[in-house]
Amino acid sequence: MSTVIDTERLSAIIAAAQSPSFKKLLEDQEKAKKAVADAEKHLAEIEAKLATSIPPELAALLNTGDDAKKSRKPRVKAERGDLKKPDLQELKEILSRQPAKTLNIRGEGFDTPNIKVLADANPHLLKYEKGTWPKVTLLK
Repeated sequence: MSTVIDTERLSAIIAAAQSPSFKKLLEDQEKAKKAVADAEKHLAEIEAKLATSIPPELAALLNTGDDAKKSRKPRVKAERGDLKKPDLQELKEILSRQPAKTLNIRGEGFDTPNIKVLADANPHLLKYEKGTWPKVTLLK
């Protein structure tokens, strides 16, 4: 595979790279990088001095807040496979045992889309109440 080289474009790029304004920009970039490195080094020195000047008792108090945040357990979310997915007959039996024949779907660990499909397919038997904590009620 051969690549065609545009010699005019290549000449323009080389000329631009040799221009004084381009060289000035490169020098400014190097100065800026050195200034940032110097500032980071200075900041590290100040932080080290600050850390050594804080009494150990105060340092321990300041660090306990970080440890408490890190030791907090992450929230456990139920996987979709862990949710209960009853069929219509099982749902009717479950609802008949509930007070007021109503079930808090999420609170009891049931799969909301599954219950909603059953309720939509059987509006004469089930009433679905949507919301943050959806409910289903047995009508008969």
